[in-house]
Amino acid sequence: MRPRAAAAVISVLLLTAVPWHGATASAAATAGEDGMVRVEGTRFVVGDGDRTLYLSGFNAYWLMEMASDPSQRGKVVAAFRQASAHGMNLARTWAFSDGGDRPLQSSPGVYHEDMFQGLDFVVAEARRHGIYLLLCLTNNFDDFGGKRQYVQWAMEDVAGAGHNLTSADDFFNSTLVKSYYKNHVKTVLTRVNTVTGVAYKDDPAIFGWELMNEPRCNAEPTGALVQSWVEEMSPYLKTIDGNHLVTPGLEGFYGDGAHESKELNPWGIYYGTNYIATHRAPGIDFATIHLYPDVWLWGTTADQRARFFRNWTASHVRDTEVHLGVPLLVTEYGKFLWVDQDADGGENATVRRDRFLGTVLDVIYESASRGGPLVGGAFWQLLLDGDDMDALKDGYQIVLPEDQRAASIISEHSQKMAELSEQDAADPRRRSETRKIGGFGGLRSSRTHPFVQRFLVRFGSLFRSVSSLLGAV
Repeated sequence: MRPRAAAAVISVLLLTAVPWHGATASAAATAGEDGMVRVEGTRFVVGDGDRTLYLSGFNAYWLMEMASDPSQRGKVVAAFRQASAHGMNLARTWAFSDGGDRPLQSSPGVYHEDMFQGLDFVVAEARRHGIYLLLCLTNNFDDFGGKRQYVQWAMEDVAGAGHNLTSADDFFNSTLVKSYYKNHVKTVLTRVNTVTGVAYKDDPAIFGWELMNEPRCNAEPTGALVQSWVEEMSPYLKTIDGNHLVTPGLEGFYGDGAHESKELNPWGIYYGTNYIATHRAPGIDFATIHLYPDVWLWGTTADQRARFFRNWTASHVRDTEVHLGVPLLVTEYGKFLWVDQDADGGENATVRRDRFLGTVLDVIYESASRGGPLVGGAFWQLLLDGDDMDALKDGYQIVLPEDQRAASIISEHSQKMAELSEQDAADPRRRSETRKIGGFGGLRSSRTHPFVQRFLVRFGSLFRSVSSLLGAV
């Protein structure tokens, strides 16, 4: 995921309030103390007793960069402390920064120790606060380098001569570029944490690895190219780290394979991924979707977006249950703080954001409580209060000490998810029954304002996808 977008004409509305701390420790279990998270059917489990793990989480892509400056590490501590106090037990963040001004990897195989030590600190603090980490290994988009930077490196490499590299999507099929990515995977996974002394591949505080944030491919929109890439990269990662879970990082777009439902995609077009086929790839342990109906269906009515939301979530829960038999997470969801044409009279953007937040969490809880595959999520994005965080605001931020209603919704959901785990522990029959749902596990083996930049990135990607479709007609 790249940082979220906003049109310059859209105003951000914030409420100032005090956070509610009702959930606290019961939901934020001791990440890492029970060993590695595993998958059993449509459930995540930990410990010798196979304790069921339900996830209430957040995104904070900025953690490593912030922690790379020792004077700023207090903000990372504060983010984890606030999240834990509201019962959250999962954080999704970047384990990459490719090129640019503050790189983790400034060129293929060349790493900056200050950034790596920042990531070390993040991993150590997550464990100390009882929060699991889902670490993403690169970006589909240009923010923090991503696939375009990898291809640019190959074009500048003498070894790249004759590789006929023409677009960022060559990331998925160039042998040279793939060798760069594999080296990054190996470097991160074998990193020995300077704070804890534990290699990342052996650290149970790490929930799992995401191969890429939101992979898409205009060069082969029906999904075959990304499919092939995942089928190569996931087994490769598993040869280095057979302990942790792996997911491709998909948004949930359907492709051209069997059981795919392209008509449910935003605008009914291809985005270069297969939801079902790619999550069946060797080495993939769980499925993910994202939820941004406002941005994906820009210009539609509130009723149309609500209908899309219902169909999108129901379809992915059903397809994951029937065709995959693995756990499903909503690893990003958010609603921009805008005032739109569909707003009810007098209702402000924060109220609509909070209602969307509650709706998503209700869908997650409904699935988890009945034994369905959707067992957790992570909102985009957690920020801290203070003027020095303003540059990170993208219109989707939730600042827990200020956003009282959002904080309360999150805390209550976290507590309810923790109670589900306790119910499973108290009633082995319920735990056994919920794991049988689906039952198919055996089938698997700049200078522009940041708001404007991020807005254009997301809309540019959607426009290119639409243009590709129309050009092929």
